[in-house]
Amino acid sequence: MAPRGPHTSGDEERAGPAPRRSADTRANATLDNNNKFEYDEHLALVAEKKEREMTFKEAASGDLRLIMYSLGFSGTIIMEGYGLALLTYLFSVEPFNQKYGVKDTTGKYEVEYKWKATLPLLAQIGSIIGVLLTAPLVNYVGYKRTVLLMLALCAAFALIPFFAANVYILAGGFLVQGIPWGVFQVVSPAFSSEVASLQLRPILTTWNNLCWIIGQLLASGVAFGFHNMANHWAYRVPFGLNWAFIIVLFCAIFAAPESPYWYLKKHRGADARKAVKKLVRKGSEERTEEKLALMQHAIYHEMKMVAHDQTRWQKISAMFRGVDKRRTEIACMAWIIQALCGSSLIGWAPKLFESAGMDSSKALAMNIALPCAGIVGTIASWWLMQKMGRRSIYFWGLVAMALVLTGCGLATLAKNSAAGYAAGGILIVYTGIYDLTIGPICYSIVGEIASVRLRTQTISLARGLYLTFNLFNMFLTPKMLAMDDSGWKWGAKTGFLYAGICALGAVYTFFRIPETKDISVRGLNILFHERVKARKFSVNKATELERLQGGAASKTGSRDDTVSVVDEVVEPKTVSPARVATPNN
Repeated sequence: MAPRGPHTSGDEERAGPAPRRSADTRANATLDNNNKFEYDEHLALVAEKKEREMTFKEAASGDLRLIMYSLGFSGTIIMEGYGLALLTYLFSVEPFNQKYGVKDTTGKYEVEYKWKATLPLLAQIGSIIGVLLTAPLVNYVGYKRTVLLMLALCAAFALIPFFAANVYILAGGFLVQGIPWGVFQVVSPAFSSEVASLQLRPILTTWNNLCWIIGQLLASGVAFGFHNMANHWAYRVPFGLNWAFIIVLFCAIFAAPESPYWYLKKHRGADARKAVKKLVRKGSEERTEEKLALMQHAIYHEMKMVAHDQTRWQKISAMFRGVDKRRTEIACMAWIIQALCGSSLIGWAPKLFESAGMDSSKALAMNIALPCAGIVGTIASWWLMQKMGRRSIYFWGLVAMALVLTGCGLATLAKNSAAGYAAGGILIVYTGIYDLTIGPICYSIVGEIASVRLRTQTISLARGLYLTFNLFNMFLTPKMLAMDDSGWKWGAKTGFLYAGICALGAVYTFFRIPETKDISVRGLNILFHERVKARKFSVNKATELERLQGGAASKTGSRDDTVSVVDEVVEPKTVSPARVATPNN
């Protein structure tokens, strides 16, 4: 039995004639005949305090299985990053250009500009469709079965580019492949942010960025390894490797539990306990009860002032009204900034190097250094987040990237053969900074800012806007980098444009994006509900406001450790005193 706090003997006013439960019964947090969850609120507060005070080593040791299952969900991002990066890298592979391109005036085969823009664009459109489908799918069948379904579709859709006879069929293949890729982009960070403890949350959410980089690294290595082959296997083997990802990931996801939050919102308490038990260290009953109570308390705190008489549209539109409007704005802007900060140059790096004077073979070889720099940057960000938090890293990352991108543009002003290597070296530095700051931190910010009851919807909208704004990159980045008559011949001078966007993003970050380091789900709810300015978000501020709320509550009703989570989570409205309970101090 988990540790319990003192109880008071007074009964608070109840909405119905339900009998009070004993302390032992309440501690077990089981589903009663009235479809209500009862749990020990004091136990949840103890669990929250433990999570805040434990070291990373203690958290990793106690939740090792949670980490492994979360990494399984995040592994789907590796496949998405591989597929998207591979497409742009193959534009520098001669057999691919011979199959799907046309001969230019020099006798060299090249994929036409319209297809260079259209193929990634169709994949992005497919991803947008997938993002829109994610929220209803997850709400209906859960995270686990949604991912398993999408992996099965990936296996089928991978046949299309593998056997594509022409560029039109290839385009259709990337369109439909983008649908499951879009689902993965939402499910992975949402699942990680839900199941992770306070110390593991930033690492497991930013791990998604590392998975993206790993996918890019694999794509660059595979493209370079097969580009010297003189037949169709130079691009078919890289396409076929998708099936290897699918087999491994399907087995990993099949063994993982569903998110306990999903079960709790579906009033399936027994299943939620089983899921939590599978996430924590084997045999740790105390940790199971604490983590389950903490999840129930997070849900209760969000919905204790909500009504249960709203229409479906009112529930969906909740993230555009009231307190959640601000949370939605921050999540969306964080990902929009990431889309427009110049990260598209990483995917088109080989073409940028070629435009600066390198031949295609050296450009592909140098391109491998970019994801390597990204891996080092993302791993280093885990340490940096413990020291600086999210907001400061995001702000200074944008400032540093603005300066580096300006240097990338200036490097091309030197009219000699070293300009290409200078631009390439600067882009490697940019990649390291991006994956130390904006790349991984964005996943953490979006996953933590979204409320529990609107997490899937908020992340879906934010990621959908990211993909929509990324269409700007799909259309214009190849146009800006192209040095022939079809392009604008900017080359590495494109860095000037993205440097300006980074500067604007830094201004927004300073005034609007709050710090979320070490702040629990409940603490964030309090800070947003009290409309605290972004620059004043902190654990101490959340604790201070919580004490003030507790003092106000103690004047209006008696205390009890039992809380009932009823109905489903909806938009905040007026709450009756009968639905409010506060912890004992």
